[in-house]
Amino acid sequence: MTQSDNNVLYYNPGSVFSNVGVLLLCQKGVQDQFELRPIQMGVDNISPWYIKLNPKGQVPTLVHHGKPIPDTLAIANYLDEQFKPSIFAANEKQVVALIERWRQVRVLSLLSGKKTPSQDVSQMATTLENSRHQVEEYAKSNPELAEAYKIRLDVHDDRSKILIDHNTYLAHKQGLAKLLDETEKALSDNHGKLLPDRDQSAADAYAVGILHWLKSKLDKDILKSRPLTERYYQEQAGSSSFINAFKK
Repeated sequence: MTQSDNNVLYYNPGSVFSNVGVLLLCQKGVQDQFELRPIQMGVDNISPWYIKLNPKGQVPTLVHHGKPIPDTLAIANYLDEQFKPSIFAANEKQVVALIERWRQVRVLSLLSGKKTPSQDVSQMATTLENSRHQVEEYAKSNPELAEAYKIRLDVHDDRSKILIDHNTYLAHKQGLAKLLDETEKALSDNHGKLLPDRDQSAADAYAVGILHWLKSKLDKDILKSRPLTERYYQEQAGSSSFINAFKK
């Protein structure tokens, strides 16, 4: 793999935001213009070639005509600029605010975080420390990327905290419950839409992408007490873009 490829979406199938990135391409109808190229997390994403594309070492990263666009919100904006019509409204204040609420859902903490105060996470902490050391070694071997690797180390440290700190797990669990309750109310107020007077935006890609992950990886009944959100999800899951993104 090299960073010279022109039209690629680097992603990881297990990553919720990778799924959002794929769904954005499918909602725009341009998925066939990009190669979906999976990368190995913990290996490819901290390698110098990828850090040059995305200093955070996260997925997804879109490359279009050789230009890297890391981060799903930036990808949504870029797709609207390059491929008309604009459908994502990812620069509108109300849409961005809702997207940020969904982006705060840290699924890794919910799935693999320290769920009880007494849970032994020593092995996980050792694995994370070894991973950090590997990033530090890459930084030493590639001094021209020192600043980029510093960004990656900050991301790594944040990831470590959400995995080994019990209070952080509780905060994310409570935050998700609040977001789902707010979503149920919004769908009631807006006649089945996330936002008033807007049938579609990038916020829908985030909501349905994260709901898909939650239902398939965490708890298939997570929306049992939220019927409007369940109905919204099922309607979204029946769309051709969702099917193209998740059911190939």
